[in-house]
Amino acid sequence: MAKKNESRPITLDPAVAELLAGMEKRQAEAQLPRPERERLLKERIKIQARREQRATYDLPPQLRKAIQELAEELRLPQSQLVTLALIRFLQAYKNEEVDLAQFKEPSRSPRYDWNLVLAKELRSLEKKKKSGD
Repeated sequence: MAKKNESRPITLDPAVAELLAGMEKRQAEAQLPRPERERLLKERIKIQARREQRATYDLPPQLRKAIQELAEELRLPQSQLVTLALIRFLQAYKNEEVDLAQFKEPSRSPRYDWNLVLAKELRSLEKKKKSGD
């Protein structure tokens, strides 16, 4: 009869591990005092309510930095500043004041037909910042 190797590590399916972690978290929360549990519930509800307003985009670091600096200078939230910028862009595009054709190049992605090449615009952003210093 062969001996079982008892030193072999147990591997869990990621879905099972996530389920177990969630159960442990709920058990730990159930043992918290009532005011703390209520606070956590309110926090979760607040996060859930904001989820519809959130979006994630890949932005070049120099653009993120420029937005951050302008928002700090004007002492307002970055998200509100970006929201205004996007509203203005969409209005300008709708009014045919913005021509994206000059920035388009074919994409190799099966999901998209085009990419926008914006290197020149990013460089001009940095030049304006340096000349304004």
